[in-house]
Amino acid sequence: LEHALARAQRMESIGQLAGGVAHDFNNILTAILGNIEVARLELAPGDPADALLVEAELAARRAADLTRQLLTFARHQPVEARIFDPNVLAREAERMLRRLVGAQIELRTDLDPDLRTIRMGTGQFEQVLMNLVVNARDAMPDGGVITVRTRNVVLTAPAATAGAPLTPGPYVELAVEDTGSGMDAETLEHVFEPF
Repeated sequence: LEHALARAQRMESIGQLAGGVAHDFNNILTAILGNIEVARLELAPGDPADALLVEAELAARRAADLTRQLLTFARHQPVEARIFDPNVLAREAERMLRRLVGAQIELRTDLDPDLRTIRMGTGQFEQVLMNLVVNARDAMPDGGVITVRTRNVVLTAPAATAGAPLTPGPYVELAVEDTGSGMDAETLEHVFEPF
């Protein structure tokens, strides 16, 4: 019980810290988005720089979504879940992910064309995808291949997870596979711990 209490207090402290950082970061993003909007108004129609500003705006809006998630976590508010096609978000993130992994790593996608929709926070999905890809990139300092895969799966028996056990039924699987060296035993012991 003492261990559980200490962990809960640590998580509450992390939540308060995350909330403060997210609030400050949100103010910075507001300034960035405002400047992007002004810069786009100054461009002549068809200016090639507009496409770069659109990408910057999309990235800033994704960052704003992540800060909203941090604020939600810090304030213990429920995440707004939506029904969406994970393939759509994976395709939208692909261009940014290619730049994120760098030239020495090949990014491949294998997205099931008949994928079911899912219900969760879209920002959560993007954050999970980005974190998995960044971890895969970091596992291959000399280059390699990262594959982002989606598929429909049906569990026929209960499955254990780091959180609540999954009940049998239909699910959508998001997998990020890399050709890196893998995790050592010590890292595997702590793989599901926050931060």
